[in-house]
Amino acid sequence: MNHPRNRPPSTKAFCILTAICIFILSSATRANDLVDAIDSMIAKAVLADGPGISLIVTRNGKSIYHKARGMANLELGVPLETSSVFRIGSITKQFTAAAVMLLAEDGKLSIEDDITKFLPDYPTHGHKITIEHLLTHTSGIKSYTDIPHYTDASIKNDLTVTELIDVFKNQPMDFAPGERFAYTNSGYVLLGAIIEKLSGENYESFLQKRIFDPLEMRHSFYGQRSRIINNRATGYQGSSGQPLNAAFLSMTQPYTAGSLLSTTGDLDIGPILRQADKP
Repeated sequence: MNHPRNRPPSTKAFCILTAICIFILSSATRANDLVDAIDSMIAKAVLADGPGISLIVTRNGKSIYHKARGMANLELGVPLETSSVFRIGSITKQFTAAAVMLLAEDGKLSIEDDITKFLPDYPTHGHKITIEHLLTHTSGIKSYTDIPHYTDASIKNDLTVTELIDVFKNQPMDFAPGERFAYTNSGYVLLGAIIEKLSGENYESFLQKRIFDPLEMRHSFYGQRSRIINNRATGYQGSSGQPLNAAFLSMTQPYTAGSLLSTTGDLDIGPILRQADKP
């Protein structure tokens, strides 16, 4: 959910870590060499007594690395494990997109449909905005997280889906639909509203029935603060040397753009790739 200009240092470090992993994956030939290289990299990047990281690496459909380092909770002294449950932020969008495509397979929508077919009261400012525009960040709809002062105290408030859409629906378009690409959380909020309308159930229930249960993702959840979730890792912000407890954010606000929780094990694509390879 963080705009690139506003990412905390820990996010920047993770991006660098990801880039290095990609380089290692492309250059290392032996699995043992790869594991040693990643171990060395993580030891340098993540303090053993600081906010931690869980990392899984899949190669040719097989998971060849799955380890955790650092702490899941600094105040209680709880070490991070590979089973630790994290907020996965905008990776949520991949599940929202998958949910939309499941509805397309069900014949309930086409990605070429105008969004007003499902959200008739949404102001499109004279433009045709399609499901595909929302999926591909080409709608021109302003991202509500880019609205000035949006990230002030209001992000702590619980909002209904309608109230969340009201935050951005009357903002001027950034550009005409299809004209260019611009990352927008607003588009994925609208997709969430469409998923709920067409499925007749809330986003959490739809994902549980259609994605989490079939794929045996037993440690993936909608990010409800009140729910007891075993092994939930605590969030931190600030520099790695001076971490602070992350500020409170109501999970009703990232919604279908960034509200999910999961583990690296649940997000392992290896079993899915192996299943897809079966005749």
